[in-house]
Amino acid sequence: MPGSTDKQKPALAFRGVSAGYKGRPVLQEVDFSIAEGEFVSVIGPNGSGKSTMLKTATGLIKPAQGRVELFGREVSSLKARDRASLIGVVPQKLESPMAFTVAEIVMLGRSSRGGWGGADSKDYDSAERAMIYTNVFDLKDRLFNELSAGEQQRTALAMALAQEPRIIMLDESIAHLDINHSQEVLRILMNINREQKITVLLVSHDLNLAAQIADRLMLMDRGQLVCKGSPGEVMQEELLSRVYDCDLHVRRDPYSGNPVVSGALDMALRRTSVHKRLHVISGGGSGIELFRRLLIEGFDLSAGVLNRLDSDAEAARALDIACVLEQPFSAVGRQAFEEARSMVERADGVIVGLVPIGSGNLINLQLASDALKAGKPVWMAAGIADRDYTTDGAAGAMALQLRSAGAKEWSGIHELMALLKQDVSK
Repeated sequence: MPGSTDKQKPALAFRGVSAGYKGRPVLQEVDFSIAEGEFVSVIGPNGSGKSTMLKTATGLIKPAQGRVELFGREVSSLKARDRASLIGVVPQKLESPMAFTVAEIVMLGRSSRGGWGGADSKDYDSAERAMIYTNVFDLKDRLFNELSAGEQQRTALAMALAQEPRIIMLDESIAHLDINHSQEVLRILMNINREQKITVLLVSHDLNLAAQIADRLMLMDRGQLVCKGSPGEVMQEELLSRVYDCDLHVRRDPYSGNPVVSGALDMALRRTSVHKRLHVISGGGSGIELFRRLLIEGFDLSAGVLNRLDSDAEAARALDIACVLEQPFSAVGRQAFEEARSMVERADGVIVGLVPIGSGNLINLQLASDALKAGKPVWMAAGIADRDYTTDGAAGAMALQLRSAGAKEWSGIHELMALLKQDVSK
């Protein structure tokens, strides 16, 4: 369409970008575009690649594959001065090693565009406007390091605005502010986005805040962009619960209509204790996360048979979980097996973890078989055949028998918790 060249070129585009640090991959074939004037929030758990995405977008990290474009120009081809005219970055925390005043900090935003010498009236006017807009003009003569966290963050935003960029990127820049200061910074961002049409890309851990202020969300998980769209499209219970590996619930705010996420703690405050006992078959560290999550969910636990000094045995002791133990590096003996069988008889179900199975602990699977025969549910980690260290494939064969007898398989903690909620937590 005539006269719409800028609209046809997105403010930011990742074209199949893979990137990381010193050969360690983080981003994996990330592909998206952000239109000029959009307000987009990037969400996802720790380690999902959100900060790496911003560093790649600003040219601090060079893609190993693909290309990053800013307003139709490849970032790697831009000089630092050109990038500064396009991008303003607000970090989590701005450090000032020297005794700079607020005005001097903000003026750094102007110097990044044109070198250190010869600031003119236009530079001073831009810095002054940015300080007024972010409500730090009255602080211009104060030392930056003497300011409160909220004042420092508004100063950092003023420095970015003084660059007069076309896009502002913020990396958890409001995460550590109290509610008053975070709301103030957010109002400023929303105003410059709506009034000045500056594109905003905000990395946030606060799902509800992101859904409230952003036009679109981008959900990252393990270096991949797993979902992008409106808050309503991205904030889906099953998707968020899987990505964040915990039980999350989404409802609609009756006033705004925005999706609102609540977690396990919120639900725990509304429910009674489970009052169910589960017996966990694990070993070699495969039970530690199971113990932790099951205890948090309110289950009573027993475990074994485990070898003394095994990391799962140590975890069970630390968590005060009743456990049947065998001597280190020894096969499970008859006495220990009978003790564990008694525990299974008192349990409401049996969980088989991601434990390697050899000839020495193969008999533990008999505990799961006994539970099924007694009419108790068994939840078995998938892939036992891949963890079968018996000489004749006996563990894989027993796994087939357990599945035929009604054992349910799970492939991750979240899936297991969903099965438990369905079968036990009633």
